[in-house]
Amino acid sequence: MNTSPKISSFTIIVTFLCVALTGLAFIPLLPIKLSPSRTLPRLTVSYNMPGNSARVIEMEVTSRLESMLARIKGIKEINSTSGNGWGYVTLELDKHTNIDAARFEASTIIRQTWPGLPDGLSYPVLEMSRPDDKESGPFMTYTLNAAATPIFIQRFAEDQIKPRLAGIPGIYRIDVRGATPMEWRLEYDSRQLVTLGITTEDIQSAINQYYKKEFLGTGNVKMKGQEEWIRLVLIPEAGPQDFDPSRITVTNKEGKLIRLDQLLNVTRQEEAPQSYYRINGLNSIYLSIRAEETANQLELARQVKEEMEHIRQLLPQGYEIHTSYDATEFIQNELNKIYIRTGLTILILLLFVLLITRNVRYLFLIVVSLSVNLCIAVIFFYLAGLEMQLYSLAGVTISLSLVIDNTIVMTDHIRNRHNRRAFLSILTATLTTIGALVIIFFLDEKIRLNLQDFAAVVIINLAVSLAVALFFVPAMIEKLGLGQKKKTERRRNGLATASTTTRWIRFKKQVNRQIKRFPVRFNRLYLAQIHFLCRWKKTACFILVLAFGLPVFLLPEKIEMDDKDKVYTATDSLLIEKYNKIVSSETYKEKVKPVIDKALGGSLRLFVQKVYEGSYFTRNDETVLSVSASLPNGTTLEQMNQLIGRMEAYLSTFKDIRQFQTNIYSARQAGIRIYFTKAAERSGFPYTLKSRIISKALELGGGSWNVYGLQDQGFSNDVREGAGSFRIEMYGYNYDELYEWADQLKAKLLTYRRIKEVLINSEFSWWKDDYQEFYFNLNKARMAQENILPIELFASINPVFGKDIYSGTIIVDNETEKLKLSSRQAHDYDVWSMQYVPQEINGRSYKLSELATVEKGQMPQKVAKVNQQYRLCLQYEYIGASNQGTKIQERVLKEFNASLPMGYTAKSESYYWSWNTKDNKQYLLLLLIIVIIFFTTSILFNSLKQPLAVIFVIPISYIGVFLTFYWFKLNFDQGGFASFVLLCGITVNASIYILNEYNQLRTNKPLMPAWRAYLKAWNAKITPIFLTVISTILGFIPFMLGPDKEAFWFPLAAGTIGGLVMSIAGIFIYLPIFTLKK
Repeated sequence: MNTSPKISSFTIIVTFLCVALTGLAFIPLLPIKLSPSRTLPRLTVSYNMPGNSARVIEMEVTSRLESMLARIKGIKEINSTSGNGWGYVTLELDKHTNIDAARFEASTIIRQTWPGLPDGLSYPVLEMSRPDDKESGPFMTYTLNAAATPIFIQRFAEDQIKPRLAGIPGIYRIDVRGATPMEWRLEYDSRQLVTLGITTEDIQSAINQYYKKEFLGTGNVKMKGQEEWIRLVLIPEAGPQDFDPSRITVTNKEGKLIRLDQLLNVTRQEEAPQSYYRINGLNSIYLSIRAEETANQLELARQVKEEMEHIRQLLPQGYEIHTSYDATEFIQNELNKIYIRTGLTILILLLFVLLITRNVRYLFLIVVSLSVNLCIAVIFFYLAGLEMQLYSLAGVTISLSLVIDNTIVMTDHIRNRHNRRAFLSILTATLTTIGALVIIFFLDEKIRLNLQDFAAVVIINLAVSLAVALFFVPAMIEKLGLGQKKKTERRRNGLATASTTTRWIRFKKQVNRQIKRFPVRFNRLYLAQIHFLCRWKKTACFILVLAFGLPVFLLPEKIEMDDKDKVYTATDSLLIEKYNKIVSSETYKEKVKPVIDKALGGSLRLFVQKVYEGSYFTRNDETVLSVSASLPNGTTLEQMNQLIGRMEAYLSTFKDIRQFQTNIYSARQAGIRIYFTKAAERSGFPYTLKSRIISKALELGGGSWNVYGLQDQGFSNDVREGAGSFRIEMYGYNYDELYEWADQLKAKLLTYRRIKEVLINSEFSWWKDDYQEFYFNLNKARMAQENILPIELFASINPVFGKDIYSGTIIVDNETEKLKLSSRQAHDYDVWSMQYVPQEINGRSYKLSELATVEKGQMPQKVAKVNQQYRLCLQYEYIGASNQGTKIQERVLKEFNASLPMGYTAKSESYYWSWNTKDNKQYLLLLLIIVIIFFTTSILFNSLKQPLAVIFVIPISYIGVFLTFYWFKLNFDQGGFASFVLLCGITVNASIYILNEYNQLRTNKPLMPAWRAYLKAWNAKITPIFLTVISTILGFIPFMLGPDKEAFWFPLAAGTIGGLVMSIAGIFIYLPIFTLKK
């Protein structure tokens, strides 16, 4: 049959090359990053209101913003948290939502709501939030130093540097930090105000009235003979920019005017910091640059550096800009490593092809077809919006072996059979691999977001390879003359015979004779093996089942009977009772169960118990050492700053530390992230430093220290008591009522003697929190008798203990500065003074102790809401068996939920956080892969029996994966799961090629015995199968090289190689058993 296509081979080759050249032009347009940035769209609105409790912020700010923001279309979930002095609202949007439109709508809502929000609230900040902290962090940071005040340097950076950098396409946001803004502290004497009959509200009103700007309207006036419209605005009297209290007056209770300078002691100072951020322990001005998700960070970093060079030349004398952090250096190093491995993979594959075929033209065909395949695929990468990062480059590298496999199989078939009938089996094999990879798009989102680019890249490359194998490869074979294999070889043999000696001819004949006899001898042995195994088919299948393993080791230690949920028959009860009796006996536990588990568990037991249960998802990141500190309740921010400062001073002595970033979040929490130089990163210094930091932390004391990183065991000297492993979430629409119901549930749980304490908080915690607050327990009867309202009581106390009461703003040096009122007595009075110093209420003096008692207790620091429902979290520890504690919790919740009113719920929440305990359902999707393979192959074979023979190779290959991870003690992460998915698609390919050839022989020669047809099919396809499997294995070897077992790469390579090796054994032994009859 003529193999040349109807369209000329030259036309086909030129067409493919033109499309490939077009693909080359798309390569610079692909975004390049280290890690995938594809995340669910999310918006966060954050704000601060110092000096206010979580309840006040929730009622006055959070609830208002939430109700307005809930109108945005496409919201999947809305969450909010309000704390002491701060709050934020998070909007999780549907994946199809236009994030830019949602951001614009949210900013419009904030602008419209802002005038109605309370004074003292900072303007809400709207930003796109990403779940991955590393991705949302700055990719470049610059430090700006000068001989000027920090606020002046920051203002210069805001006005001169930030606008120039913001103009670069691809920059998402630039933050300028480091300077603390100035404020005006207005200190008053509360006793003097009481004497004069002046309230803090009077002072605030006088200040606002003085600085008030009021638009009065427009007027029509004549100027130079022409009528013009002018705006009439009432503005304060022009005076010095500083706040001058002598110009403002307030009226006392007698109607006299009193100047504020007679009431207030005015000082201008820096705002009290709420947190600290430092680099290398230095207080400087920092420019943090964040990139857009789809930006090419390497190209963006180059543009930023070029712009910074221009800015440096324009800086005033004494100003300096230094690069303090550049993440692209690590990104470039990691990508270079990936590029080298990809290149090494291609080199190994090509050398292998050359050694096997010993034909340069064959090698040229492989190189050209592979290059054309990749270049054409780039076009689809761009159209699909894929990024070039860790997982997508893994997909490119891995698909090289699979693409070469298709080319090898098609080339071998054309050279031997001179037709393209192999394309149907190539199509089926490719579709099974694609079908296996499609499953990744149905996984849980957090896993899918990592692996979807990997799957998409492999699918695109394989789809393009089908077109290349069907059209381009046959055209190239014709033009290169590779179809004349046998005649050419005979001609070469004839020439060689004429030019060699007789001895060499004899030796060559003997070698050739042995080589020719080997297939005959092998066929005899293989035929005997097939006959033997077919006679003992059941035994062979039983051995296979034992090798894979039965999940007997997962049988429960006891079956609990819940009479309320299910009615058990007498037979059920008897069987359960017998089962529990058997498994609870000491003989069964110590002698029987271990033997049964080992005998029947097989490789599955080794994998689940020794590998899977202790594994975690990882990824390649820059080497970072993290140090965190926590202080007990009641400490100040300054105390935390001093403690962290001592650790910073210690870290500053090490030259191999490239940079350390300090974040002091609050008086109780702080952290340091340590980055290393290139040379130190690859040495043992990070581990040495870790041990030294632990020693230093123990020496410093003063708080609880945690040191972690470097993917080994961390350190913690935290002595706080655990909060409890049993967790319950409660939801409701009224916070006070929800708290009352939570107290009732707490009381119900405490009726069980094995539950000693139940904690109520707004969120779950690993540690028991010692945070406490003072609160008033009002004597309502006495207050009613005295005709005093709670608001009047608080109004008499607030001025005495008032701190940082927002009273407006003024403009100084073109900067807005806040005015804050504070009581002098707030610094002098303590809790005793609060209770026993008389305060005037409605013209009479009362002690607070007469109307209320001041008590101290544990209170939630935050108020949390989910979808506008308040959330409370209950935690406790059950002293006893965990399964018994779970049963009690289920029973209590069932009874308690029945008594809850509509809109209130209580449910159990698991404390397990490891991925392998929550995401086991993803492995059920492997069954869907098998279904896809079954129907795809059944169409090719026109049979429902033969696809089963193909599918049985998959569990055989999994035995190889199980043993590989067990023997080499590997961590089962994303790469391990990817190897499972990949093996489903590629291990069945060899079986498809053999059975397709077998079916063609049976169709063409129906009288031929089945075993002979199978042997012929095996002999015809074993060479291309051997080549494809070896090429795939060799393609993975570069990812196993290096001193470290790198995340994703090493488990993927090791798992796939182990599975492929075992699949060859499975095809050799078990495929004829499942295909042939006795």
